[in-house]
Amino acid sequence: MAQTLRDRLRELDDEKNRWFRERNAQAAAAASVLENAGRDAWNAATRAGVDLVARTPQELRALGARAVASKSQSAKQPQPRSGRADFPASHVRNSTALPYEQRPIVGPGSLGREAALQADTAVRSAANLLTFGGADHLAAAGDAVLDWNSPYGFQQRYETNLANERARNQYDATHRPAAQFGGKMGGTALAFVGLGPARGVASAGARLPGAAPLSMREGAALLGAGATSGAIAQTIGDAARGHRSTGQDIAGSMVGGAAGSAALSLGPARAGAVEGWATSAAQDLFNGRPISLDRAGEGMILGGAIGGAAGRTGRDAANDLSPKAKGKLGQAMGEARSAINGQARDHGPKARDYVADKIYWYPDGRSGTIRFEDKFGYGADLSRNQKIAQSVLGQDFKLYHFTPDDIGSLSGLLGSTAASQLEFRPVEERRGPASLWAF
Repeated sequence: MAQTLRDRLRELDDEKNRWFRERNAQAAAAASVLENAGRDAWNAATRAGVDLVARTPQELRALGARAVASKSQSAKQPQPRSGRADFPASHVRNSTALPYEQRPIVGPGSLGREAALQADTAVRSAANLLTFGGADHLAAAGDAVLDWNSPYGFQQRYETNLANERARNQYDATHRPAAQFGGKMGGTALAFVGLGPARGVASAGARLPGAAPLSMREGAALLGAGATSGAIAQTIGDAARGHRSTGQDIAGSMVGGAAGSAALSLGPARAGAVEGWATSAAQDLFNGRPISLDRAGEGMILGGAIGGAAGRTGRDAANDLSPKAKGKLGQAMGEARSAINGQARDHGPKARDYVADKIYWYPDGRSGTIRFEDKFGYGADLSRNQKIAQSVLGQDFKLYHFTPDDIGSLSGLLGSTAASQLEFRPVEERRGPASLWAF
């Protein structure tokens, strides 16, 4: 009898446990359905311009329950569609279903909240630009880790959160465009300033007294060389990607290359940044697309980083040359400058050139009455007789002084030109509203 009673109690206990397990499974399934519905409702609301609250799993399930109830009610009593998704007003901020831009902001608390949202938009925009969009991925991964109560796996939570972050960006582009624009421009400026000191300007100040500055002809030739290198890089890059270059893309690369050449006095890193930004913006304009601040900013960062690295490599390599090699390099660069200026040098070995009784020197080149002296290196200097020749000849003494920074600038320009061909975003992402700036 006692055994039978114990067996019966055990059966009742097992039945109770089974009942609790089934109810827990049903509750988990219901919660999963409601969370799915809540996420769908939140995404649709963001795209439609409606600001919904879904900060916690409980709020997300509550939103899903109201969305399911709303759909069920709409199925029973069909209503004309308004072009926006229907969401229950009880779960919309400020208890209204009006679009965000039509809702009045009343009271200091609302003003403070909106200011915080504007600042958040600006910070997120700057962070995304500086990290090539990585800030959205980091935020999505962080939220997925913290949402450990969710019945979904990490990958599903991460993908859902990433979609939410991108929906927020689209919402900001419509409702907080000034803050988003300011954030992206601020991120661009911050990256440009952080590229390092203007080494090119410093080296210009270290040249020998009387060294010839760049002439207009040399400046034009430098711009032309930058434009040509941009066109060549675009053609090679397009061929490597398996498609033919368009005139618009080549023209954009030429503008970028010329802009980088014009900015060489700022140093190779910042010149590369200018080239990267200008190339992207010019290609967007020439192709009839709105300028993508994200893509232009990323091009600037990449061009600056690679241009700076290439510039340092070229500068260090030139500085490590032997004195004899530096002399030959300086003379070759001097011959190129004199040729650009229409002062081709006479051929033949060096010969004495007397400037006073028993005072002579050996110029590196001659062109009519002009005598050329080419120097290379940070510590280069004129000899005593060369200084006398400089004083006696005046304008006919042409001194060209080059430093390893000049080689670094040219190396950086080539590096940033190559960097402008690296792709991180598909072209389709640059297509947007018919306006000048794409946010």
